[in-house]
Amino acid sequence: MTRQVFDQQGRPVVIGKELGRGGEGAVFEVSGSRDYVAKIYHKPAVPEKAQKLALMIRLGGDSLKQFAAWPIASLHETLGGPTRGLVIPKVAKPIEIHELYSPAHRKVEFPTSDWRFLVRTALNCAAAFQSLHAKQIVIGDVNQGNVLVSSKATVNLIDCDSFQITGNGTTYKCKVGVAHFTPPELSSYEMIRTTNHDNFGLAVMIFHLLFMGRHPFSGRFSGKGDMPLEKAIKENRFAYGGNASRYQMAPPPSCLSLQELSTDISSMFEAAFADPRTVQQRPTATQWGKALRRLESGMRKCSRDPGHFHYQGRQCPWCRIMQQGGPNFFVSVSFKTAEARSANFHLHKIWFEIQSVKDPGHSFTRAQRRSTNSLIPRPIPPSADTTKTPRLLLACIAGCGAFLTIISFFLPILAIFSIPITLIYSVWWIILWTTRPVTKEVRRRKQELARRKSHLEKAKQNISFVAQRHLQSFESKRQQLAEAKSKYEGLKSSRDAEYNLLQSHAKERQLDDYLERCFISNSKIHGVGPSRLVALESYGIETAADITYDRVNAVPGFGPMLTDEMVLWRRTLEVRFQFDPSKGAPASAVQALDMKYLQQRSQIESLLEAGADELRRLTNVANSEVGRLDEHLAQLELHVTQAQLDASVVVS
Repeated sequence: MTRQVFDQQGRPVVIGKELGRGGEGAVFEVSGSRDYVAKIYHKPAVPEKAQKLALMIRLGGDSLKQFAAWPIASLHETLGGPTRGLVIPKVAKPIEIHELYSPAHRKVEFPTSDWRFLVRTALNCAAAFQSLHAKQIVIGDVNQGNVLVSSKATVNLIDCDSFQITGNGTTYKCKVGVAHFTPPELSSYEMIRTTNHDNFGLAVMIFHLLFMGRHPFSGRFSGKGDMPLEKAIKENRFAYGGNASRYQMAPPPSCLSLQELSTDISSMFEAAFADPRTVQQRPTATQWGKALRRLESGMRKCSRDPGHFHYQGRQCPWCRIMQQGGPNFFVSVSFKTAEARSANFHLHKIWFEIQSVKDPGHSFTRAQRRSTNSLIPRPIPPSADTTKTPRLLLACIAGCGAFLTIISFFLPILAIFSIPITLIYSVWWIILWTTRPVTKEVRRRKQELARRKSHLEKAKQNISFVAQRHLQSFESKRQQLAEAKSKYEGLKSSRDAEYNLLQSHAKERQLDDYLERCFISNSKIHGVGPSRLVALESYGIETAADITYDRVNAVPGFGPMLTDEMVLWRRTLEVRFQFDPSKGAPASAVQALDMKYLQQRSQIESLLEAGADELRRLTNVANSEVGRLDEHLAQLELHVTQAQLDASVVVS
């Protein structure tokens, strides 16, 4: 069914099928146009709003249309009649941004989107805010329902007719808002908004995107009583900040931390969520854009999980969260990338390369030895024997005394003189002989030989120890690779055994799958409004499958009564569940099982692919170190040979 209305210039516009309906109006096709739709209000716009819409149409330009569903014409039932609606750009496959940053929704709408995609979306959000602020347009009602995102991470702002516009000497206020995007200093939606108010909402939106839907002010409160989200915002209780403990706050479990982001992004979050009395100006959209570009350019792929990306120089936060018992926020991405990677892995080829690497002992080349034939003993310098002349004189006198002593057998009287002379001069000669410098030189040479031999022996022991240590490292690595290969070959049988076990519990798995598709945000649960819904999401509770009494009761603002209400809602859904034996375990459960083994395969494949290079590295390091020690050993062997020759010199 079609009907005709008119734009502000009196041109007819034919509207067709209804596409969607909200509290303020409904959206219809525009006949003959693929790029635009008509938004028709349930009631005619009041004069003030009609003036605002006319001003918006005049302000419109290409820079606004790039990021916003900006009105290009007003619609009237009669020529010149009251404003009944607008013509706005059509957004292809509109998906609200919370379905991207919410992990449970993302598995459905954006299953292949990794963290880089969320960072790019945040960057585009900043660009959209920047384009509006450049024209002095304030969004005012920043919320997750006003921002749409595409499969290419492009962003479109909708419900632009609620924005705050200034023109013709009048400011047309934005009189609505969502509590968890509203800055603490804004006491009433009737106030005139500023771009600094928008900057708070933008920071919350970016935080949602980077932190998997967590809200910056929703955390664990260590004080007395509950800490509702609106109160935490009013009291500046940023749960992730450096001053969180002073405010008795701490992040909820399984969360990214500020320290795992770039320094400038962390500082900007601190400034955006600080007490507005201490920080007059929050980071602007332009500043966010520059910081997010640096974050994006510094992104690195995780070495353990191909679906994980993180900022350079930081540990992978997603692996850390999983190791601490949290979820894999990018399980679908990991599955796809790990599957593609495994398809190009060839075990036999890689194992042959590993086995071809020689260990350090077989590939080591000894240092070249210098020939010792050219070595000659170093003579004792003549200057070393300074007692030679006195010794000869003493020897002559002692010899004469000995001769006279022999004659004294015939002339006894001579013995009185000859014997003392012989004894005195002989003793004197012995003293000079034993204390002569040349004797010290000979002794020194023998000591030097002993020292050189000791050093040589220690060097041989050291080179043997070092070579053995490196060989053990090499063999340990080769053994690790062999065990990894054996485990890899057994993965299929282990997976098949778990698959059969999974199928034997198909009913429980179908129930889990059913509950995971029951989103809390799509249901009306008594007492669970928008703020409590945000608190639940900040604690990773998005579907009925996430609900247990203890988990819900731990969320700020959920006492026993409301927790019972949540558990009752889950039980009501469980009663409605119908098991289908013919379907077996659901595809999501099988995918989770396959992901588990794909991750194991991926880790082992990475280990084995790097195995040959790692063995070569160990061999090269070993041969380099042992080679240096062997060169030193060759020098010591040369020194010992020279010392042996020097010590063998015969002196008189």
